[in-house]
Amino acid sequence: MIRFSQSKTAKQMLRVVKIINIQPNLIDCELNNCVKKRIDLNGLLQKQGHFKGIDQLKNVHFLEKARIGASGEIYWKDTITTSNNQKWNYNISPEFVNFYGETI
Repeated sequence: MIRFSQSKTAKQMLRVVKIINIQPNLIDCELNNCVKKRIDLNGLLQKQGHFKGIDQLKNVHFLEKARIGASGEIYWKDTITTSNNQKWNYNISPEFVNFYGETI
C-alpha cells in the first residue's frame, strides 16, 4: 500500500498582495511572502509589442488602472484587442514578478 502525505515544506502559491507604487514603466509590489519587487515593463513591452493595445501600458495613467486578480496576478482590464476584436485582460503573473522583478 502506498501512502501519500503532504510535505511539511509544501510551498504556498505566490500572489501579489499589494501594488505599492506605479511610475512610468515601473511597478513596485509586494508578494505574499513579504518580498517587495520592482517590475521594469520595458522588456515586456518590447517582446510583446505585437499585441494590439499593449502600447497603452506606456501611459502612466493607464498603468495606474492596474488591479490584483483572483490568482494574485497584476492585470489591466480589456487591454488587448484580438484579431476578431475581442477584448482581453493583460496580466503579469506573480511567478514572473518573483523571478524577474528586482527585490527592493
